[in-house]
Amino acid sequence: MSRRVLILVLISAAFGLQCARNGEQAARDEPITPPGTVEREPYLVTVTDSSAVVRWTTYDPVRPGIRFWAEETPADTISEVLPREGRNHTFEMLQLAPAANYFYQIQINDTLWSETASFRTFPEPGAKDPFSFLVFGDSGTLNQGQLELAEHMNDEEAALAIHVGDLAYPDGTPEEYTVKHFGVYAPLLKRVPLFPSPGDHDFRIRQGEIYAETFTPPGGRGSGSPFYYSFTHGNARFLSLDSKDDPWHTEAYGWLAQPESEQYQWLLRELSIARSDPGIDWIFVYFHHAPYSASTGFGGHGSHLPTRRAIAPLMDGYNVPFVFSGHDHDYQRSRPIRGNRVVERGEGTVYVVSGGAGERFGFRGTGSDWFTAYADQVVQYVRVHVDHYDLRLEAVNRDGQVFDSWEMSIPEERRKPPLPEEGAEEEEETAEPPPEPETPEEVEEVAEPAGTR
Repeated sequence: MSRRVLILVLISAAFGLQCARNGEQAARDEPITPPGTVEREPYLVTVTDSSAVVRWTTYDPVRPGIRFWAEETPADTISEVLPREGRNHTFEMLQLAPAANYFYQIQINDTLWSETASFRTFPEPGAKDPFSFLVFGDSGTLNQGQLELAEHMNDEEAALAIHVGDLAYPDGTPEEYTVKHFGVYAPLLKRVPLFPSPGDHDFRIRQGEIYAETFTPPGGRGSGSPFYYSFTHGNARFLSLDSKDDPWHTEAYGWLAQPESEQYQWLLRELSIARSDPGIDWIFVYFHHAPYSASTGFGGHGSHLPTRRAIAPLMDGYNVPFVFSGHDHDYQRSRPIRGNRVVERGEGTVYVVSGGAGERFGFRGTGSDWFTAYADQVVQYVRVHVDHYDLRLEAVNRDGQVFDSWEMSIPEERRKPPLPEEGAEEEEETAEPPPEPETPEEVEEVAEPAGTR
């Protein structure tokens, strides 16, 4: 028996045991889906303040269905049977209330899967509700480090999660996604939406087609590409980018580091819209190749300088506080950077590398450079908590312990006032236009002493 087949058998057996245990909590007249029917347990593709999209996969073609209800009104359960049989199933729940808890169950033919999953809709855009989100990358290895870290991630109470690329090694095949991603993070993904950005390993098969089929961007493909998009949670705007730079991909989708590309121009528009939006206080940008990285050794990539030269001036011009990346398999946090120089807390962009969720280290090493505040090769993910104008970042290791943290607040002169409540009279104000971004030209490196851990 091959290793892949053995893994699938083990997952099927575990799923069957889970269903048996769930049956104890289910109503007596509620049938249980036979073990081995569901290949990928339900996972949230996207959530907004008024909708949610859930997807699941079965080993064989079936007629699927779903039922869902709000926590406050369980009697108003909505049941739907999807119109066609198949293996890949997607359902969109509409007309949901913002910042509300919902429950759902999937149906296979005439059998309702016994486990009930839950999720929470996003607050209305501009709302200042405190929330947390997770950041991780380079995760899909199915080794001990990934599994131990996933146990802590699956227990997190987060509003959403973002992934900085390389979800399934080595090639991002459907089987690798099933076993090394969905099989590992199933408890998290059925209740917390994951918003990924693609890594180089996600493009190895059919130029990223499998990735694009698996993760539908929020709102469809409004950017013109399945590989970069934006979404909003309350007072935060998230921009997921595509940093792949091989010639074929660059010609087909445009390279992030080319100012004349469609993606770069889209990013400019998105940054301008977000910074001008009175309800957006925070902008988070994430993609795979790290603009600032001190990684060394065989296979250590280090700073992706073309991306840095194109992106860093935009982050400066639009006061983006955080950029998250992966590619290097370690954890790194830079000091605040503006104009390629270290500045005071809150005055520049902090670049975070979180590529250690899979413990794929090999001969790679992690060094230190003039921009380094903390760097270590450790299995980890990042937890970020946003509370109106304040933010706290924490890096969590495989033991569930916080080993690095960073706090900041939006400077008072850049704080936007709360939006007026519905029905209240709005005072006439003239909004100042966003600052013009600096020209993305190459700047000279400034060597400064590295920070201490």
